[in-house]
Amino acid sequence: MTISPIHHTNISVTDLERSIAFYRDALGYRVNMRAPVDKPEFQRYMRVGDEVTGEMAMLQAGDDPTVGMIELIQWSPPTSTPTPPKRAGDPGLCMIVVEVKDETLEEVRDRLAGFGIAPWSDIIEIAMATNYPPFRGMVIEDPDGTLIELIKLPTLDEVRAFREANRAQQPA
Repeated sequence: MTISPIHHTNISVTDLERSIAFYRDALGYRVNMRAPVDKPEFQRYMRVGDEVTGEMAMLQAGDDPTVGMIELIQWSPPTSTPTPPKRAGDPGLCMIVVEVKDETLEEVRDRLAGFGIAPWSDIIEIAMATNYPPFRGMVIEDPDGTLIELIKLPTLDEVRAFREANRAQQPA
């Protein structure tokens, strides 16, 4: 089987309009589709009761409408006992990670502050892999507490230079 990069991630939200505004205005996604979620086959597919419906919005960043989208769904009626957002160590999806391309993380942090969005974490340098240079990241929360890591990756030239320097330091 051959699979593509992730087509989309589905996030259940408590207020669709508020979540659309967050992902659109704060993160730069754009809405490319909206639809009701009310067909019997979808209810069976998602294993929700016949009385459960919803409204969805598909958002994308970039120009490729076949990968990397976020689907937001507001379910009706809402779950009577919602679970808290996942955190590190919890089984399941803990966070979504997206790369910041055209701003520094400091610029992003300051712009998000204008929307009243405080960072969940400081901007830090992350050095995790032995054959990949350090990169920088910060974490924010969406309106329902889903963690979103914003990362600023090194350029391809920086990765190559890092790897070449590592090779030069290896014993022959």
